[in-house]
Amino acid sequence: MRPEPEVRQPERDARQGRSADPPTENGGGIDIRELTEAELPLVDARLPLHRLDSAQTYLVAWDGDEPVGHAHVSWTETKLGAPEIQDVFVPEELRGRGIGTELSRAAERLAHERGHGRISISASVANEGALRLYRRLGYRDAGLGPQRVAGAILIRGKAVEVDDTLVYLVKEIAAAST
Repeated sequence: MRPEPEVRQPERDARQGRSADPPTENGGGIDIRELTEAELPLVDARLPLHRLDSAQTYLVAWDGDEPVGHAHVSWTETKLGAPEIQDVFVPEELRGRGIGTELSRAAERLAHERGHGRISISASVANEGALRLYRRLGYRDAGLGPQRVAGAILIRGKAVEVDDTLVYLVKEIAAAST
């Protein structure tokens, strides 16, 4: 395994953010909600990556009418068998405002509302800022060790080559009563 990921496409920079966002007292006026079909063109124009189907949810952070970050939640076929937060992204100029923190918390709330008792997240071993953020939010090592991810993935219907080494973290959340 390589400690430094090899990046072969610009979209990969969107994966997991690049620095930790400190918490804000009131979320900084950012509204986080599930991405709708009608919002896809605007979000796609401003933020890299989008997916929308029943096996996954995209949460988008909005500052008024402007999308300022996103996080993808995969509900099925995840590495740990728990919902997995993926593709956390906040543009460089907006980092440090707590947007990444609020996106992660929104994903946790959604998993809780759907009855899950834990949630997972992965980040590149080279992304120290994201790993610090997730640990501060209560995520702990899932015990898998670094996992190399290599090959083609589909982004917007196009195959993109990736080569990265990820660390998987998990957090226990209280499942909603059924």
